[in-house]
Amino acid sequence: MKKKVISSLLCSALIFANVLGTNAYAFETKVDPGIQSYTNTIKTTASEAESIYKEIIDTLSFQTYIEKNWDKLSVEKDMDLYNSTEKSVGKPGDILITVFDKTNTDINAITMGSLTTHSAFVDSDPTKVLELFQDGIGNRDNDWRTRYKKILVVRPKVDAKIIADAIAYGHTRVGTPFSYFTNMFQKTKTDKYYCSQYVWDCYMKSGVDLDGNGGKAVFPYDFLRSDKVSIVYKQG
Repeated sequence: MKKKVISSLLCSALIFANVLGTNAYAFETKVDPGIQSYTNTIKTTASEAESIYKEIIDTLSFQTYIEKNWDKLSVEKDMDLYNSTEKSVGKPGDILITVFDKTNTDINAITMGSLTTHSAFVDSDPTKVLELFQDGIGNRDNDWRTRYKKILVVRPKVDAKIIADAIAYGHTRVGTPFSYFTNMFQKTKTDKYYCSQYVWDCYMKSGVDLDGNGGKAVFPYDFLRSDKVSIVYKQG
């Protein structure tokens, strides 16, 4: 699965790399239908294409960094989460991030959420999450503790009103369709979403930008780069 993910990202990177050096592009490459849909609808300058290419490489590098340093990640432990025996995990507004693991059984959530990892955030009722799958945004069961082997719970360091506003806005987007490549590097285009874009947009609309590297896309691990969050739980 990991090799497939890296291959997909590298395929995207190569597409953008291949168009560097000219003035403007409407991509024609025969590739995965999702990538084709994206490239058929986007025109970009050479500098924009180079920026996108660099962001993909940066994303892969940071993912590798997290995997290599998993046991050393700094965690401000929320002992309520560690002591709980519930299948749900997290408190309202917490961002849930899963990493790839060969024993994972919920492949749909991974592949439909992101090419890198998958994310969602906890509803005001912590037994529920606001989460995007292939069938669109839904208010789903929070079974992340048992659904995945390796997860992180990331807590925005913001006041309660921002969390409440993010959750309330998230509910207004329930039913919004999924699309990865359509808006991949246009994170402010929100007629459709990918998983981490949805989480980011809910907080952005509430006044907080949690994209730690400020790129054209926002991947789940980008939340880990933000100085506005802390990791409060690590599993696996």
